[in-house]
Amino acid sequence: MKKTILTDCDGVLLDWERGFEIWMGEQGYVKIPDFDVTAYGLSVHYGMTKDKIKKLIREFNSSAAIGYLQPFRDATRYVPALYAEGWDFVVITSLSKDRYSIQARIDNLSRIFPGVYFGKENVICLDTGADKDEALAPYRDSGLYWIEDKDANAQLGHDLGLKTIMLSHGHNETAKVNFPIVKNWEEIYEIIEGD
Repeated sequence: MKKTILTDCDGVLLDWERGFEIWMGEQGYVKIPDFDVTAYGLSVHYGMTKDKIKKLIREFNSSAAIGYLQPFRDATRYVPALYAEGWDFVVITSLSKDRYSIQARIDNLSRIFPGVYFGKENVICLDTGADKDEALAPYRDSGLYWIEDKDANAQLGHDLGLKTIMLSHGHNETAKVNFPIVKNWEEIYEIIEGD
């Protein structure tokens, strides 16, 4: 199979959490002091119900702000380097089914990673918060790399026979998994180059 890297987007390529925090501040919401950084659900971070935070996440993902997220950590250095070495990227993201949000995501990726191809055929946008089972199923036992930050989705890829690498965040740093947990794209680059 072609040199292809499957990757999540938010918390992997783009800093969704920082963008959401800024947007939430503009809506009058702030994180509660001393929230549990190991908690995955943002309801804990903002002290609100899961239903309320889901509604706000969906609103953010459909807002103009979703097209202006900043790069995640050192992705702007190593994603183009891998692309220059012949690796293509397929982005699988639980963003939104809204066509304007999808185009904003593609435009954002193209702006952050100039020269790396991101188009409708390699940016797969699922509904907000959707599971990735169906999107990953066609790649079962392909041995492709799968870069993710949510431990359940990382484990799913591993179980499907993908070479999973998980980017560390507060919510996953204590996960007990049988695949690498890395701090940044430099470490991902080193793993891929060493394979």
